[in-house]
Amino acid sequence: MPRFAVRLGNYYEFDGQTAGEVVPEMQRRGNVVVSDEYAYLRKKAESFCEWSGGYYCFTDRDSFARSMMKNGLLEIVD
Repeated sequence: MPRFAVRLGNYYEFDGQTAGEVVPEMQRRGNVVVSDEYAYLRKKAESFCEWSGGYYCFTDRDSFARSMMKNGLLEIVD
């Protein structure tokens, strides 16, 4: 199983089948409360755009994770 690293101010690693599993991991660690996953992705994409200046696709978990990887917030470490 691949190991991923998240660089969002606080560095942490997690194991997942796909990069898209970063979304439930972020939800578990975070304090953002929203009605559904799409709303969560939208809110995080907005805040990441302001924070890093990059663009983030929030249509689904995998697109969001690819955006995070492109902008250096998520990487495969093992």
